[in-house]
Amino acid sequence: MSMCRWFLIPAFFLMACDSPSPWLAHGTATQVQTAGYALTVWQAGDNVEVVRHGYAPRKDQPQLRPAMARAIVDVTSCAIRPGTLEGDSGVLRAKLDCD
Repeated sequence: MSMCRWFLIPAFFLMACDSPSPWLAHGTATQVQTAGYALTVWQAGDNVEVVRHGYAPRKDQPQLRPAMARAIVDVTSCAIRPGTLEGDSGVLRAKLDCD
């Protein structure tokens, strides 16, 4: 097996991972279903990250980011601080405004 194929195997297993970024490792995790997708919302203080699980076809991509952002608000009961939402339809990060 070529060297390139060995790198693909670990990458495949990481795609199924639901671990947060290192700075959220001490946070709380809440699993939810939104728009037909399983998500995990990780929160630590005013930092939040939402991880989508499973395959998402290209046709679903336009609706995923807004659905993931809604999951953040629903789980945390806080608004997303303007200008802080970043990421893609696999992982989104933001700062919360809980005032």
